[in-house]
Amino acid sequence: MTPDQLLAYLGPAFLYAGAATLAAFTGLRLAGLRIDARHALTLFLALFFLALTQFPLPDRATLDCSAGGAEAILRPFATLDHIARQWRWWRNEPEIGLAAWAGNKVIQAAVMNFALCAAIGAAFARHAGRVWGALLLAVALSGGAELAQLTGLFGLYPCAFRHFEVDDLILNIGGLMAGFALMRRWRRA
Repeated sequence: MTPDQLLAYLGPAFLYAGAATLAAFTGLRLAGLRIDARHALTLFLALFFLALTQFPLPDRATLDCSAGGAEAILRPFATLDHIARQWRWWRNEPEIGLAAWAGNKVIQAAVMNFALCAAIGAAFARHAGRVWGALLLAVALSGGAELAQLTGLFGLYPCAFRHFEVDDLILNIGGLMAGFALMRRWRRA
């Protein structure tokens, strides 16, 4: 993915998440609930994650559901196999450059999933009580995003238009828990 493609992908998700966060933050404040910027940051990051997992939405007229839609990828750690293959390829042909390896969509998605979920976990740690709350958030957030992908956005589309991936569940939950644990440890130090 080129920098322009990455910006075109991240930009709208950032705007959707920002608008939804502002609306929710304003609505909650008007309802008399006491929330602060830390809550807004956690909400923004979670909504940004959800927007990235669902958008861009496909055009219904061109969505091909004849084969049942996007297939679920149920083999755990398939992403690691892909990364290892890409690493071996890059090591055998170094003249191609590290940028070609790092520009691989699967590698970018894995890094982005883990990093964004780690940021969510770190933000959540600032106002969460126990690790179980973080685990519940991780499972609900990642599970909800992947379930939406598996069901064609909960039936709004006639078939899945994105891949449900077990590795995404692993990376997302692992990233959120890692960010939560690191922030809790840092705050104790």
